Amino acid sequence: MKNIKYLISIFFFGFVFSVCAQITITENDLPEAGFTYLIANDTLTAVNLGSPSGTPQSWNYANLLNHYQRVPSYDSTNKTPYAGNFPSSTHFTYGPAALYSGFHGGAPVGTQGMNNGYMFWQRENNGFWVIGFRSDNGLYANKNVTYAPKELLIGTPSTLGSIFNNAARWELWLNANPANADTLYVKNIQKTLSTDAFGDLTLPSATYSDVVRVHELLVTVDSVYAFLNGNPVYALELFRDTLNNYMFLSNTVTYPVCVVHANKNNTVKSVEYYKQKFPLETKEETAKKKSIAAYPNPNSGQFKMEISNTFWQNKPYTFSLFDASGREIERQTYSSSEIYLNKNLSEGIYLYLVTNYKNETATGKLIISEK
Repeated sequence: MKNIKYLISIFFFGFVFSVCAQITITENDLPEAGFTYLIANDTLTAVNLGSPSGTPQSWNYANLLNHYQRVPSYDSTNKTPYAGNFPSSTHFTYGPAALYSGFHGGAPVGTQGMNNGYMFWQRENNGFWVIGFRSDNGLYANKNVTYAPKELLIGTPSTLGSIFNNAARWELWLNANPANADTLYVKNIQKTLSTDAFGDLTLPSATYSDVVRVHELLVTVDSVYAFLNGNPVYALELFRDTLNNYMFLSNTVTYPVCVVHANKNNTVKSVEYYKQKFPLETKEETAKKKSIAAYPNPNSGQFKMEISNTFWQNKPYTFSLFDASGREIERQTYSSSEIYLNKNLSEGIYLYLVTNYKNETATGKLIISEK
């Protein structure tokens, strides 16, 4: 009789473990078109990564700091003039990478992430992919760059034990002058995505009880090749890097709830984590109604923010200001329709973010000109 009870208990607990372990990430859990995601970044706090395991784990990242924020905004590629150039793309993001890049990053458009550029993505039932990019400014402006093969960021369906291997590549001609050597820039990407752990995750913003951890082992090689009159002149490997990234994914959020970036030795370099999302329509609607405006703009650091009554509705709201690197340099709560600010700001472009009591959010650019 004892043996029977023992076998029953093994079967019962094995069944519970099996149920707990079968958290599955599908296409429905990938970034959505029509939404902006507010992402905080911590560049100092060391976190415990845990380890690959078939038993539930708890990751407590409640003490993460918020050194700067980013606001990746995804929309449908068919809303761009370049849908025909990237026919397999379903989503795009646009803007300077310092502010609008997501967990993969932004288009490599130079000037330390402040040049505008498009990134083109594909969301489908087998994962979330990078399709290509296009820069508005800089050395290779207005050139369509396609990944061939495309780069896999999140494989689906993904559950404990899932493994996805991916090799990707993009190349870009930097000049095409027959009198000079032409330079071809090539980036090769090799990665393995392993869903190797599961459990619950606590962040400063929320606790998620149903996460899986995906370990991305990433190797990138940047090279240049020179050709003169079509003949090879030289080949040079510029950079080779090995990185370990750990994505925590949930069925409740259409974005990685946390990504830990580590070097080849698994030393944590930074952590980004999800705070909230809001529909692009909110921002577009407030812009159409001129709910928020800065006067004058450009300015020398002295300016007034006007908040419409329909947006703040006599309730406290939060005003945040971000610099070119995405670092939050100002955050205050106000309860009036006008804000007068006098800031010692360097010349450049800044982003302001205003959030009302309903968590409706509006953003805009603030231009600081020479004093």
